[in-house]
Amino acid sequence: MRQRFDEDYEIIYNRRVQSHYFELKIKVGDVYKYCFPGQFFMISVPGVFLRRPFGICDANDKEKSVSFLYKIVGKGTEILANIKSGALKLLGPLGKGYDLESSTALNSDAYTYVGPGNNVIVAGGTGIASVHFLASRLKKKGILYYGARSKSDLLHLANFRGLGWRIILSTEDGSEGYKGYITDILSEQLESRDTIFTCGPVPMLKEVFKIAKGRNVLGFASLEEKMACGLGNCQGCAVKIRGQSKMVCKDGPVFKIEDVEL
Repeated sequence: MRQRFDEDYEIIYNRRVQSHYFELKIKVGDVYKYCFPGQFFMISVPGVFLRRPFGICDANDKEKSVSFLYKIVGKGTEILANIKSGALKLLGPLGKGYDLESSTALNSDAYTYVGPGNNVIVAGGTGIASVHFLASRLKKKGILYYGARSKSDLLHLANFRGLGWRIILSTEDGSEGYKGYITDILSEQLESRDTIFTCGPVPMLKEVFKIAKGRNVLGFASLEEKMACGLGNCQGCAVKIRGQSKMVCKDGPVFKIEDVEL
């Protein structure tokens, strides 16, 4: 069993990065060593009864910190955005993510795969946070396909460029990159030897899965679901995996694309 912690940690900063998007960085000491791409923390927000799940955007060994990228979408995130100092209670790291041991191998408790083609990341919205951590750990760089509603919703592009990733963008309003959906471009360019890593809204994931399965491309998806406990006890984040009910928080959030039924 992977190690997890439930403690108060100091806020390094909680700042606006763009429009309604914020980056929260927390000093967690040696906890950063136990964080893998695809995992998440449950964060307690003062005045809000249930904790909120936040995917790990990065883990910094020099600062001994973890960071999270989030958007103000309701009362909880609005309260969180106004907390600039002090401490927050975090439970984690939680879930099964991407455990990387080499430039092309993705390993976890359930699978090992070595892909001969490109590493292809497909992200939508704030799903960029989970795959950002992944991109920073993959030695074999590849292509990021990133779609959003408008230019103001595209995040961390400079980070991906600094990591050496080729970036292909789309926006629904045409304010940046291709006008339309990122899956339109993916369907034209994906090769059978590639490996897909994806995170984003369900409509995008469904189309990514359709494209990948149609070409027998292997890949992995980090699913986003509402969570109450983060431990699999409340059964609130159930999804169908190979015909069986699995918990996103406990059994995922990373699953093989070919196993997911959306």
